[in-house]
Amino acid sequence: MYKAISYNPYDDNCQYVDVRSESEFQKGHIPGAINFPILSDEERHIVGHLYKNVSVDEARKVGLEAGSKKLLPLFNLVEHLQAEMPQHKIVFYCSRGGYRSTSVALLLRGIGLPVHWVSGGYKAYRQVVLNHLSAPDFYPKVIVLHGLSGTGKTHVLKTLQAKGLPVLDLESIANHKGSHLGHIGIEAIQTQQGFENQIFHELLRLNHKYCFAESESKRIGDVFMPQMLYDAIQTGEHIILEAELSFRVQLLVSDYTHCENFDTQLKDAIAKLSPYTSNVFLKELTELIDVQNYALIAQRLLLEYYDPLYQKSIIKHEYSETIQVSDINSASSQIASWFIAKHPNATL
Repeated sequence: MYKAISYNPYDDNCQYVDVRSESEFQKGHIPGAINFPILSDEERHIVGHLYKNVSVDEARKVGLEAGSKKLLPLFNLVEHLQAEMPQHKIVFYCSRGGYRSTSVALLLRGIGLPVHWVSGGYKAYRQVVLNHLSAPDFYPKVIVLHGLSGTGKTHVLKTLQAKGLPVLDLESIANHKGSHLGHIGIEAIQTQQGFENQIFHELLRLNHKYCFAESESKRIGDVFMPQMLYDAIQTGEHIILEAELSFRVQLLVSDYTHCENFDTQLKDAIAKLSPYTSNVFLKELTELIDVQNYALIAQRLLLEYYDPLYQKSIIKHEYSETIQVSDINSASSQIASWFIAKHPNATL
């Protein structure tokens, strides 16, 4: 009854337990999985060294000794998960469905706990992800929001999402706001595998013929959009948001300045603009940071850096609708009404 199972992206009744090391988990994992390392990074390094330089038997002994200390906590974890989610299968996975996941699953199964493990492990899961992300028909028709910085594209997306419309928020998934200043106020760094995995699961969750997304370059912070998704965005249906400069400045100041150590983070971010603009401009911005004139900083960045940069990409598309933004809720309602009128058969 309890055995190796193939990863099924459409089976929502699984609670995954990732028994790989901390660094393996951080690089990428099945979203929602719990990390319970059978071998820590340090222990895995020791076992690997013994395997290559001493003997397989010695590596197994040391690995067994390290892993055996985790069995009681693992037993307690599985019992807790069973009590919390009795309708779910508890499914272990490791890198390739080998020693780590199989051994603990078989041991727990031997004492009567109903557990499974993923055949092929995380590697097999990743192959499912990559196969889907490389298939053009996996993607919905994308309705793409364009606009200069500060027109409220991200706010509009979140409001559309709250209204029940399907939204793929790539900046949220990437943990980055998508510009040279986009890392300000964000601590967690997204990995490429994590980015791809979350996109895959979000599109599965949306399960819709359409979705809204923000226009992005292929690179968002430290991660890159899957090619087929980028193509879907380029060939999607395009809406442009426009707003007065004063609205844009106020929105950017409100969005960015609430984080801790903002002045330091802003100076570091502005310094990274040195290859793209003049030292005089950067010096003037730094002096404005010292007196905390954030509104003027935002205005100058928009007019002298971001607007000329983004105009080059904005003119590449034809737009089905132009929305004037002076209020996020009002703009979002206009877009929702436009969508429903244009796509009356779409199921929301």
